[in-house]
Amino acid sequence: MKRFRAAFISLAVLTNIGIGVVSAVAQTNGNKVEPATHCTTASVKGSYAFQGQGFLGRAPLAFVGVLHFDGKGRFSGRHEESIGGNYGPSVEAGDYSVDDDCMAITHWTDHPPHTGLPPHNHTIVFNVHSGGDGGWFLGIDNSPPGQFHNEVPEPDIEFWGSMKRL
Repeated sequence: MKRFRAAFISLAVLTNIGIGVVSAVAQTNGNKVEPATHCTTASVKGSYAFQGQGFLGRAPLAFVGVLHFDGKGRFSGRHEESIGGNYGPSVEAGDYSVDDDCMAITHWTDHPPHTGLPPHNHTIVFNVHSGGDGGWFLGIDNSPPGQFHNEVPEPDIEFWGSMKRL
């Protein structure tokens, strides 16, 4: 599991570096490529099934659920999750926004009783593809220093997954 996590983080870092280099070269040459697809908050409207996996600290985490987006910047939903084998339900509600280039972001606070954790802020980035029919997401959240430990050597929660319009 540690090897997979290290490989995943290494791939993410190398991808970020590659994107930065390509972006710098494109800007230097004045060859900016305009997006072929344009999105708005209304591009994400309706109910979406989602699933994902990741880590809470070093404990594995997996979840599956349904989110409902109103097309105006608000969402709500629920999911079932397993964190280190500790299973339970969770509900969420919050805001979201979608940029013209089809990148989006959500914000909400939760932590259900089965986790034993205090409420936690989530920020999740995702893309919108297939005309709003789906997307892939990534969440990396940190608690304030001292809440769970004196230093924050790694994110408290890391997760990724996909969503598909129902």
